[in-house]
Amino acid sequence: MKRKYTIIGIILVSFIVGCATKPEVTPPITPPSRPITPPKRVEVPPSDEFTLYARGLSTGMMREEDADRRAALSARNELATSIETHIKSLTKDAMEQIGMGKDADLTSLFSSAIKATVDQTLRFSVLHSAKPTIWDERMNGFRAEVVYKLNIGPINEQMLDNIKQRKNLYEQFRASELFNELEDEIEKQRGQDTSGQ
Repeated sequence: MKRKYTIIGIILVSFIVGCATKPEVTPPITPPSRPITPPKRVEVPPSDEFTLYARGLSTGMMREEDADRRAALSARNELATSIETHIKSLTKDAMEQIGMGKDADLTSLFSSAIKATVDQTLRFSVLHSAKPTIWDERMNGFRAEVVYKLNIGPINEQMLDNIKQRKNLYEQFRASELFNELEDEIEKQRGQDTSGQ
């Protein structure tokens, strides 16, 4: 019986000692030691008839590489939206002339041509400017900011090529006045490119 009380006493004392000690505290993750400066925006040049610009921003990422990658993706997504808007503004009159909303096949072909053009022309985007990636105390993460640039000439050429690849759409566009306007835009861009070199 005495042995039973001794075992219960040891277990009780071990339990009290175990509960009375403080748990181990892991030190918080300390950010890299970088100078803390208030973030300033990257200057984005205004887009003109030959060039599109887009700004990408990433905040709150724990790794510097992730912040840089997310900022670049943000800028390229912004460019994709601008490309789509540019194409739709070029083709608005033709869409009305050939009855784009009324014919489901034409609408589908046109949408796929726009998507293909956006995908193809994003490859021509290049980094225009970037700020050094910094640790942002307020966001408790890295902050990256970039500006990407894209010449409009390849957009027009790719769109024309994509329309030509879709024969039915090509025939409808050929009948409209837009086709000549689009070819004139491409020639104007080529003239700009050769005189600028």
